[in-house]
Amino acid sequence: MTRTELIEIIQPLAQNIFSQPELIIEDNLSAETLPGWTSLTFTQFLTEIENHLNIKFKMMEIIKMQKMGAIIDTTLNHLN
Repeated sequence: MTRTELIEIIQPLAQNIFSQPELIIEDNLSAETLPGWTSLTFTQFLTEIENHLNIKFKMMEIIKMQKMGAIIDTTLNHLN
């Protein structure tokens, strides 16, 4: 799966979880830049990705996911 294909899959998930219907996924999105990114919505988002793509993140991976780019890269590592 390419990075672009993954973004097309997770963008609607992010729009729903973060209650931002116009949200465009960008690598630099983080809790500081995205209204609605809380520990709860972050966890819900990762859970949705795991369930949708049938993967499981490790705790150390989750700790390192401070920005959307890291979420995308880590997810791609699980898929490729």
